[in-house]
Amino acid sequence: MRDHEESVQAHMAYAGQAPSGHYINPVYEQHRSQSFTSAHSDPAAQTYQQAMQHYQWPAPPMPYPQPSIPSIAQEQVTHPDRPPAPDAPDLSQRTIAGYEMLALELSSTNSPVKPLYRKFEYLNHRILLHLQDELCELEEQLRTLDEIIAQTDPASAEGQHTPASRRVEAYSHSEVHHRRTSLLGRIFLKTEQYNRAMSAYNRPGKTTLSAATEGDIQVYQDWMTRHVPIHEAEARFLQNGKDLMVPGKTAPGTETSTRQAALACLPVGLLLPLLLFSIIPTLLGRLAVTALIAVGAFIVAATTGIRYVMQPREWAVCGAAYVLLMAAIAGCVPLRGA
Repeated sequence: MRDHEESVQAHMAYAGQAPSGHYINPVYEQHRSQSFTSAHSDPAAQTYQQAMQHYQWPAPPMPYPQPSIPSIAQEQVTHPDRPPAPDAPDLSQRTIAGYEMLALELSSTNSPVKPLYRKFEYLNHRILLHLQDELCELEEQLRTLDEIIAQTDPASAEGQHTPASRRVEAYSHSEVHHRRTSLLGRIFLKTEQYNRAMSAYNRPGKTTLSAATEGDIQVYQDWMTRHVPIHEAEARFLQNGKDLMVPGKTAPGTETSTRQAALACLPVGLLLPLLLFSIIPTLLGRLAVTALIAVGAFIVAATTGIRYVMQPREWAVCGAAYVLLMAAIAGCVPLRGA
């Protein structure tokens, strides 16, 4: 009986406390009471009967609590200071703003704004100087290891040197040789970084990039002031005038040579009406020739780099002064029929 009681107590400890009192028989669906006589007379039998009730007719499981998700109205009542949830954006529309507006303007072929980017001259030199000093340090370490290996060579006592063999050093147990091999690997990686940085620094100034002019920077700043696509703090790179560059597919000297040629030909074209006034007999014809030459000069200045020599307002003043001067000269030159 003692062993039987201990086994029943073990079952009770595992299953939990069984319900006492009445229980329902699922077969007959009626209440059955325990036998108080047998329970008082045999406590082990009572404990065993309660354990059997727990295993045969367990209690229904407790319902799992579902988390309550507050609605938007409840959130507004609970947190009145919180802003309302925004509506879903209409993806069928396209709103141009911010960096997207600036990128579209820079990529447009008809835009007067040229793309300007910083060269980061100081940072390039800073990185190159840092990599250069690291390589110098590694070079000194390699020279030290080479000297140690050369002096520890057994043949050096006789004034000779054993022929070096990378294969023999790879399978040797010398710590100095392994340190040198590891150092050569570090030097290779650092040299690759240095050469890549040097090539990236040299390429912009030689092939595809040219220095930005004051006209390019002014046009860029004027467009940014009118449209304000990005924050003012992120547009301060335009203040680094000497560090800005203009990317392009042509060599840097091509645009400069074109601008110089246009500047040399422009005065000759502007003085051409003075030569034609003696040939054209009427005043109306002289004014028409002057207007055509003025329009041609305007087209040349607008399509070349001459437009950045002066501001648009200055160009307008100079053009008006030129037309008035040529008109006055055309009226002063004697007509052929007069």
